[in-house]
Amino acid sequence: MDSIVGSGGFAWVYKGYDPELDIPVAIKILKPQYAGEEAFETRFRREAATAAKLRHPNIIRILAVGREDTAVYFVMDFLPTGLDDRLRIMGTLPETLLIRLGMDVAAALAFAHREGVIHRDIKTDNILFDAHGNAIVADFGIARALSGYVEQTGTNMVVGTPQYFSPEQARGQPLDGRADIYSLGVTLFKAATGVLPFQGDDWYDIARQHIEDPAPRPRAFNPALARGMEHVILKCLAKEPSERYPTGDALHTELVQLLGRASTPDGDPTVVMPTPAASRAALEITKPRRRRAPSTRGVAVLVGVLILVAAGFGLNARARQQEQVRAAQPDSTLAARDLVATPPAVLPPIADSVHRESIADSTARAAAATRATRRLAPTREAQRVLRVIGPADASISVDGTLVGRGTWHTESITPGVHHVMVSVSSAPGCAAAQQRKDVQVAAAGTTTASFTPRDCGALTLDVGPAGAHYSFAHGGSEIASGTAPVASPLQLPEGTYTLHVSAKYCADYSGSVSVAAGSSSSQRVRLICQ
Repeated sequence: MDSIVGSGGFAWVYKGYDPELDIPVAIKILKPQYAGEEAFETRFRREAATAAKLRHPNIIRILAVGREDTAVYFVMDFLPTGLDDRLRIMGTLPETLLIRLGMDVAAALAFAHREGVIHRDIKTDNILFDAHGNAIVADFGIARALSGYVEQTGTNMVVGTPQYFSPEQARGQPLDGRADIYSLGVTLFKAATGVLPFQGDDWYDIARQHIEDPAPRPRAFNPALARGMEHVILKCLAKEPSERYPTGDALHTELVQLLGRASTPDGDPTVVMPTPAASRAALEITKPRRRRAPSTRGVAVLVGVLILVAAGFGLNARARQQEQVRAAQPDSTLAARDLVATPPAVLPPIADSVHRESIADSTARAAAATRATRRLAPTREAQRVLRVIGPADASISVDGTLVGRGTWHTESITPGVHHVMVSVSSAPGCAAAQQRKDVQVAAAGTTTASFTPRDCGALTLDVGPAGAHYSFAHGGSEIASGTAPVASPLQLPEGTYTLHVSAKYCADYSGSVSVAAGSSSSQRVRLICQ
């Protein structure tokens, strides 16, 4: 193994190398508190093995599942780029890429659901990209293993991610594939607007919103989004499962149609269309991905990757050309224009298309350039950077929304005060495990905030005589104090402390006490009294 590349609630992820396949791999290793639970380990390995049988172009390959000494692990393809990474850089996805993202994930869900596997935790963290720009869904079967563990043991654990919960998931009801459709709707909402539809200070409040509150309209956050794409997202976010897309195939089909309309602003019927989900999945599953011949989907994916590159370099020529076409359209074409209201940056048009422009279009081009400048303004404003530095395994929340782990940054944040919380996993009662700050983000440049939350250890303190006063100090500051007897173990941040105990008519005691994170220890002090 080379280095740790990620950490979640139940596992660490390391980058490794498979000499037989001659490829880098990701190795997910269960944290000790789960690897030591026989019931969870057995279920985890069974569900990981089930997920390993899901062979689909948009589902990550699990190459091995096993145990080495006390380490329970599985090995999968190493895909270093994820949706979270792209959104941190771009803020939102251009609409064509947004549609293709939805198509890829919908195809993966359709296949998995037909195989009887529900993901239960679709979110931006679990969507990766391969070298060709295809969206790849990770962690199939993991939430199912966690869910079964909770049911069997009664462990107080939230299975899934509250910001992406379906209403039935928030209620603790039985789930089917439509719960994944809802979570995909939340993911598409975030990718389209840069924000989550439901946010709050704690997961109870967020779960309540999923159950009770109507989803906001994405166009309220991103007016450039086409009405057709907004309709798709809101249908995925319907409160009642019966009002959502019944299957991933149904969602995929509508996205294919939407892509066709978004890709042909001039009504060109010769545009390359991707294969519908069912036939596409059958075609790609029967052929090794490396050797399959170029297909309409392959062409579409290549175009998607080039679109991303073009967007990064500001190649917006085609967008300007489409803008002038719409500017010249009569009001009767309003409905059609709504579907491509603000096309994303795409590849520049071919040379002969420039010659088709006439001098009479100059006014329309000038107006389109003005509108394009307004649309590009948020990109320039995105140079305001917030950088949060914390421990490698710490979770980072900004304004009540979980945004990343370890060290995180964003280039698309509004200036002003933002509430940032960085926390590490710890036993209940460890105040040091969470550190909160109100961070003032500057109007330009980079704002850096460093956090040092610490896990705690449990210390049982046995002090006599009764009524004696004790205190723990670290670096000259008092950390904890009280009076004997001490009824329950103290939760102290990891570190070395000076323990001072005193009582009337007794000789004082001072000594050094070390506390290790996640451990339990005891300290007994008896004062010498007159």
